Amino acid sequence: MSKKIHTEAVDQLFEAILSLKNKEECYIFFEDVCTINELLSLSQRFEVARMLREKKTYLEISEKTGA
Repeated sequence: MSKKIHTEAVDQLFEAILSLKNKEECYIFFEDVCTINELLSLSQRFEVARMLREKKTYLEISEKTGA
């Protein structure tokens, strides 16, 4: 993991995320800290990462996510 992201601000962000109790709190939190496009982009990147871990091909990932 890159040491560049190990900052107090990032620690506080992660602590805030870890304190969320349910999906509704997640929606509220992320709507407050991200634009809609940022959140959609982040969710797409997460889906791509998940599919890569499942050894999906680039074509499968592209077809499913548009990435």
